[in-house]
Amino acid sequence: MKIVILEDNRIEYERIKQSLEDWVENYDIELSLLHFENAESFFYDPQNYSPNIDLFLLDIEMGNMNGIEAAKRLRLLDYKGDIIFLTAFKDFVFEGYNVHAFNYLLKPLNNDIFFRCLSEIEKKRHSNCYIYRNKQQITVSIPYHEIISFSVNRHYVDITTTKTVYAQYNNLNTIINSLPRQFVQVHRSYIINLSHVFKFSQNKIHLSNGSTVEVGRTYLKNFKTQYLQYTTRFNRNEEFQ
Repeated sequence: MKIVILEDNRIEYERIKQSLEDWVENYDIELSLLHFENAESFFYDPQNYSPNIDLFLLDIEMGNMNGIEAAKRLRLLDYKGDIIFLTAFKDFVFEGYNVHAFNYLLKPLNNDIFFRCLSEIEKKRHSNCYIYRNKQQITVSIPYHEIISFSVNRHYVDITTTKTVYAQYNNLNTIINSLPRQFVQVHRSYIINLSHVFKFSQNKIHLSNGSTVEVGRTYLKNFKTQYLQYTTRFNRNEEFQ
């Protein structure tokens, strides 16, 4: 689970971190934490933001941009994930509804309540997965954000992820119709995840795992349109070359 914490109090951050580490012990989950002392430092570098972040924990009272304003900016970036506000005061609770916050927790954190929130988010996270049956007829569930590409390999489709490669007996036409919009077919043999595009140059897509895919001529116009919309939406400042 990928979590970003915006908290300007170091002691409070350490408490939150410890609570997260205590919670994750009961799950087979890889926890990735990023900490920023204010919203300005997070938004300063566009590379900090990714639609694949599972949860933002936002302190409300911090810096020039408070947690409510940070949440509004995240929603403007089309962030669909969960946001939990952390504060010592109840004054802002109703403002949290305007940005569809998952919850509003008072500090110091009550771990029972915090853990219930985290467990609900983790359960929901599993619904954001590509699910199929492998060669052994075992059901496999892969989080969308881990998938880099789908590629034809004879009678199978290889599903390349950030961790390994899976094989599925299927075809790309069927697969593309079941995927969310960050996936785009770029060749008769390839579907790629836009969130894993590192660079696009001379009709070649450079992916996050170091592989390169050449865009087919009939797919080029649609890919450019989809990629431009994606990079504009997430402020990645990419350019076509």
